[in-house]
Amino acid sequence: MIIDMEECGICEDCIDVCMEEAIEKKAYKVIIDPDKCDSCGECVDVCPVGAIYEE
Repeated sequence: MIIDMEECGICEDCIDVCMEEAIEKKAYKVIIDPDKCDSCGECVDVCPVGAIYEE
């Protein structure tokens, strides 16, 4: 998964929905750990601005 930080409002909805704990907020960025992410798409579905998409 990829996060477009220009679109991301850092609402943290994706962090809350991620069962794998693959998404975290660091400083003013939201980062997805590809080693933890299982590409379930829950973060894509919950993002209110469509900032997360599959590679």
